[in-house]
Amino acid sequence: MAALKRLIILTLSLVIGLYAGGIKEAATMPDTQPNLPENPNALSQRLYIPIIAKGLHANYWKAVYEGVQRAARDFDVNITFEGTEEEGQIEKQLAILRGVLARNPSAIAFSSIDLRAAEPYLQEAESRGIPVIGLDSGVVSPIVRTTVATDNYGAGSLAATRMADLLDGTGKAAIIVQDATSEVATDRRDGFVDTITQRYPGLEIVEIGYGKGEPQLSADLTKEIIAKHPGIRGIFGGNEGSAHGVILAIRDIKPIQPIVVIGFDSGKILMDAIREGLVAGAVTQNPRGMGYRTVETALRAYRGESLPAFIDTGYFWYDRFNIDTPEIREMLYE
Repeated sequence: MAALKRLIILTLSLVIGLYAGGIKEAATMPDTQPNLPENPNALSQRLYIPIIAKGLHANYWKAVYEGVQRAARDFDVNITFEGTEEEGQIEKQLAILRGVLARNPSAIAFSSIDLRAAEPYLQEAESRGIPVIGLDSGVVSPIVRTTVATDNYGAGSLAATRMADLLDGTGKAAIIVQDATSEVATDRRDGFVDTITQRYPGLEIVEIGYGKGEPQLSADLTKEIIAKHPGIRGIFGGNEGSAHGVILAIRDIKPIQPIVVIGFDSGKILMDAIREGLVAGAVTQNPRGMGYRTVETALRAYRGESLPAFIDTGYFWYDRFNIDTPEIREMLYE
């Protein structure tokens, strides 16, 4: 009996240790067949296309997943939708990519956290005849057949133009973006910075903060920037988490001089802040359309069809005046 008790205690300790240690490298959206066998294509005539996202915690990726699901049904393909628990976990994303390659997929859609880190795995995919396409954030590699994404440089430029209009082209402004390694973040940052510096000499960008797309970290960075630059007049939050962080900071500080805040993407927090006037407006992508086009394009890549180098799924400005119009509502998510 004593031996049995020791065995039970040891087993419970191992289980607790595994959960505490965070052994799960990849997260998956529900109902995406995460436990597929070694070769899912061999099970039926349906093709298997895994989608690797940069992270799954943001509502943006949930909206992309809705589009992926719809396309999977329309085109009758198997899909998985996988990603790290948080954006910025490069090594964990590479582990997901290794796992996907082991399943012998028909094609891969990949939203890269780091522009170049995945190159060895892309070379393996190419050697095995597995086409790879980019999703949302591109990869610096000739192996990637095309990228289905927003023109993020143009979207960042639009945000800059709107801010300059609201500030009459004068004052100090800052940017909070998620990282300095992914194409999506650097393109938005550069589109914003280039537009301000080239077209609006009266506006000065005093600082760029990188908050990993995490609201609390982005809020802390925003507070530091406001403290360092009294009189700052504008802040651009370059993705959903960054924008949420800026909103948290403004609500907490309650600055005497109003600060023009422009966001990116959507989500309930940002949409509510726009409706109440705390945020002037935001640039939204087309996440559901992007998810749908990704599956469609991966299928075309598998078939060997000719593809353009880039497939733009669009971006749109919204504020309290058009947020509830049918055209904009289709692009938003809570």
